[in-house]
Amino acid sequence: MTGFTARALGLSVCLLAFLSVVKASADPFFVKVYGRTYKVDPRYPPNELKGPTPQEAMEALPADIAQGPSFRPSHEQVLAEVEERLWIVRNQLVGELEETAVSRQSRNAGSDTKTIDQEITGSLASGAAQTQAPALQQLYDRHRALDLLARELRRSMDLPVRPPEAGFSRPKLTPEIEASYRAQNFDPLEAYYGFRRVKAAFRSGDVELLARVTRYPLAVTGTIRRTIRNRGQLVAAKKTVMDPHLREVVASSTFETIFVRDKGMMLGQGEAWLTYDNTGFGLGIIVLQR
Repeated sequence: MTGFTARALGLSVCLLAFLSVVKASADPFFVKVYGRTYKVDPRYPPNELKGPTPQEAMEALPADIAQGPSFRPSHEQVLAEVEERLWIVRNQLVGELEETAVSRQSRNAGSDTKTIDQEITGSLASGAAQTQAPALQQLYDRHRALDLLARELRRSMDLPVRPPEAGFSRPKLTPEIEASYRAQNFDPLEAYYGFRRVKAAFRSGDVELLARVTRYPLAVTGTIRRTIRNRGQLVAAKKTVMDPHLREVVASSTFETIFVRDKGMMLGQGEAWLTYDNTGFGLGIIVLQR
């Protein structure tokens, strides 16, 4: 299933290829996101496979996405909200697709992996998986809706429609912030994307996603002291690593206010540290005080 995993990781790039054949510019409609209203005027390439119209696809957006905060968010904050939700759903979808593909191949020994992949993705794109795998279909539909919305928000802001591979649009960092990271021999953009991934993983409450952004061994210090050496141990320690206070600290952190030094990035008052290895930045230390 390695090949399937690699293809699944490109979902944000290719899933919209399964939408219906539409005009170069579909009829515009309006969507309320994070308290602001946006005109959506999607434009898709021709010759796409049969599926829902853009407006139908948008019906799968999370029900609470229209709710706004107590302040009027900027367009950049709205986009960040959508991209964070999209990162969560995309990675959850990747995991579910992997499990589904493995299960089908085990039941159909000798089946061609590529054929199984195409069958799964095709049935999801058309909505045919609703009866056999409703949860997977819902996840797929939500991903498609968020992906479409993120593309249109970027287009309206004159940003590249497709973000970097990290899944988050390139930020506008001040020279002072960039200098603080370069002084520690860190790439500021790499640090930013690592921060966004960890923040999204904590927001999701999904320990499997947190496992994707953790650098092992993960040091747990404070009133609880232990070393988590692999994904299995992290999943088993879900209540510890998903501590409510820790999640709140990460959720309220902003990249502009993070303290950075040679060991990495400090969130809050040191409750979490993002450390660096050859795969980039990830969760490396958590400090729990109970």
